[in-house]
Amino acid sequence: MNALLTLLALGVANPPAAPLHCPIPLGARGEVKAGAPLSHTFDLTHIGSVGTLCITRVEAGCGCLRQTLSANRLQPGETAKLTIEVNTLTQPDGPNRWQVQVSYTLDLPPVAPGAAPVSQSGSQLLNVTANLSREVSVVPPQLAFSCTAEAAGSFTITDRRTRPLTVVKAASTSPHLLAEIGKPAAGADGTRQQVVHVKLVADAPTGHRDETLTLYTDDAAYPELRLPVRVLKRGANGVTATPDAVALRFAQEQDEVSALVQLRATDSKAIQVVNAESDDPSVKVKWSPGSGSVAAVRITVARTAGKPTGSSIVRVRLLEPVGQDVMIPISWTDGGK
Repeated sequence: MNALLTLLALGVANPPAAPLHCPIPLGARGEVKAGAPLSHTFDLTHIGSVGTLCITRVEAGCGCLRQTLSANRLQPGETAKLTIEVNTLTQPDGPNRWQVQVSYTLDLPPVAPGAAPVSQSGSQLLNVTANLSREVSVVPPQLAFSCTAEAAGSFTITDRRTRPLTVVKAASTSPHLLAEIGKPAAGADGTRQQVVHVKLVADAPTGHRDETLTLYTDDAAYPELRLPVRVLKRGANGVTATPDAVALRFAQEQDEVSALVQLRATDSKAIQVVNAESDDPSVKVKWSPGSGSVAAVRITVARTAGKPTGSSIVRVRLLEPVGQDVMIPISWTDGGK
């Protein structure tokens, strides 16, 4: 009996190693200047002796992350490389931590002839940390177009250094997204600013796409700035949001601030929201139930320590009209400081 208890205790104290192993699950990048994308690569190795390991999902805790995986099926001893890229333009100054969860299944051969194969599942958490400092800022850090025809917006680049950069060229991932570079000028506080005007042309195809506008500069420290642009082009019988963008401002000692957005179908048909969510955890969204001529969406932003300003995209999914989504850009500032 004592020997059995000892063996059980050893089994609890020393559980079998997980088949997916990352030798360095924390990418500590130290001091980083915000602006250029921050990239870090993790090695993911199948350390089991048998079975096929399938990476089923790579889930980021922040919409600012992009990931590239070299392989999603591994045999024993094989390694996949997972590269995480952080858009630092959308992140606050100071210490930051970005988390990624890698989910997987391990398909094992049958233990006996005629027996069913065995499948196990698990996950591996990965983190990237950095202390961001900002010399160059872009406002807003991302654009979102939700429209039925032509739409326009702009980015303002501010450089606080004594020798500021100049944007000399712009390139888009879409031929329907055009950019016009303005001349540099002094801002209200005397810092150097440059505006880049962005236009979505009227004949852009319908549907949802995530595009990127890359700004090339004459500065070796910031050779390019990659700015996300989300496009939701609807057909003529689409849905309008009033307002189509929300700018919130915290008053002194105010813990949260909110705004109401009304949605209407342009053809006056019924509208019903089935879900609405933000890509930022500090933004909460509620919506009116049922179907009617108008749907209301309440957007609330909670004050977050270390992040007095920010921006987000709220995506509203509609049951009616069928197949329609609405994206609402959100930004907030702390007016109490």
